[in-house]
Amino acid sequence: LDTTRADALALYGGRAEMPRLAALAEEGLVFDQAISHFPETCLSHWTLMTGVPPAAHGNAPGRGGSAWTGPTLAEIARREGYATAAFIGGATLADAACGLARGFERYDDAFAADPRVLERSGAEVARAAVAWLRAQDGPYLAFVHFFDAHFPYDPDPPWDTRYDPGYAGALDGSDAALRPYRDGGATPSPRDVAHVRALYEGELSELDAWLGEVLDAAGEDAVVVVTADHGESFEHGYWFNHRDALWDAVLHVPLVVRAPGLAPGRVDHQVGLVDVATTVLDLAGLPRDRRMIGVDAVAESRPVVYAITDPWVGSGAFAARTPRHKLIVREGRAIAYDLAADPGETRPLAAVPEELASARADHARLVAGFPVRDAPPARVLDEAERARLEALGYLDPTADQGLQTKGSP
Repeated sequence: LDTTRADALALYGGRAEMPRLAALAEEGLVFDQAISHFPETCLSHWTLMTGVPPAAHGNAPGRGGSAWTGPTLAEIARREGYATAAFIGGATLADAACGLARGFERYDDAFAADPRVLERSGAEVARAAVAWLRAQDGPYLAFVHFFDAHFPYDPDPPWDTRYDPGYAGALDGSDAALRPYRDGGATPSPRDVAHVRALYEGELSELDAWLGEVLDAAGEDAVVVVTADHGESFEHGYWFNHRDALWDAVLHVPLVVRAPGLAPGRVDHQVGLVDVATTVLDLAGLPRDRRMIGVDAVAESRPVVYAITDPWVGSGAFAARTPRHKLIVREGRAIAYDLAADPGETRPLAAVPEELASARADHARLVAGFPVRDAPPARVLDEAERARLEALGYLDPTADQGLQTKGSP
């Protein structure tokens, strides 16, 4: 569920009702501290699908693919005789943009040619996935990517007014209306922020029905994982965006796992998205690749989760999170929070907690074990794709991100 922050969902104490997801959660494990390592779609999904950190993949969005030469979850499954397919809802995860199709026999990422069309509706994604699932008569791996919660926030009735029926202001969830705030050129009123968040929550509730169709087609004997690549920011002066934020609003994501023989319940230990691929392989009885750093999230915790923002655009920021504390380093300034006493991360601590004092050095040692070699060449964009990426905020027209436009130097 692209761009889904955990605390927006009723399952995690939020307003957005998702009864089909809640029913799945009753049958499986709900992870209360699942953390993303990168607040953008492409590299977060590469981490999700490989069990290695974002730094191992290099500038995948700029290069149109990962520099990682190890196997993906799909490649392992296919080698073991599984049918593999992916159904993609957002332009930033199209194979031409991200290169994530490795190992998938079918990578369904068709989009309209119009650069203003940045996503396929959840209904269309679900239809394609359900048709494929129902045609399978052997083991399979299916990846279903719903992009609906990503901006623009434009749920259909009744979800457009479900969580804010009395709003009389002028701000809607369209890209044109939100862009000045997302770009930092304007500050919305608290009332407008509440309304836009209500539209976002409406998107999530609307999505639940399509998720339910996929769950029905998957059947009771499937290993099912529902999670997100990152969340969305409606606070900290960073509005309706995610790509440059490392607060829990953006890093804390839902994670629900159901599998045959897995006792239901809630899991309070911390895990990262890097642990999802290894957990799926373990539950399916498939072999891990020895280079994966992921653990079995069902049984093991991750004491510290590291996250970074895009180092190819600006200086990049760094975060390290324990179940109790959070460290964020931006432009050389280190700020720490006590997540138990201050879950909204609004009151910086006077000093960095001892448990995070060596976090930057520890992370540097970790990523040093994944040297980026043989990166794909810089990819060449046509004008339509460049317009799409700029509209989504993933491409800064003033920065060099290893991208070229056809016909330009």
